[in-house]
Amino acid sequence: MKKTLSFVLLLAIIVFFASCKKSSNKKLPLNEMKTIMWDMVCADELYAESVAKDSTLKIKKDNFRLYEQVFAAHKISKEDFYSSLHYYQSHTDEFKVLVDSLQNYSIQQKNKPATIKPSLPKKVAQ
Repeated sequence: MKKTLSFVLLLAIIVFFASCKKSSNKKLPLNEMKTIMWDMVCADELYAESVAKDSTLKIKKDNFRLYEQVFAAHKISKEDFYSSLHYYQSHTDEFKVLVDSLQNYSIQQKNKPATIKPSLPKKVAQ
């Protein structure tokens, strides 16, 4: 439920900011957009957990700082992302494919087994 709410919130934020941007012909490939948007959802989850622990955090500023880190990790600019998003939004058939692809990717990631095994604490000699 929490992830679904974050996903919807992320899409609402993205739609809002993308509607404020001018369109360009730049378009990131669908698979790249899908993984970027997934990383943004994960960043939102991470941020939501930290806000729950410390409500004094500045919501917008810190959250968008995480988005900047996602853009840097994918080696794209904020403008590239938002112009691509605007392109997909203005081509509704492709946007539907993107959202469906993101939803399927989300399910795959949730069902994926953890790759890092938790380390057990060593026994302390007494």
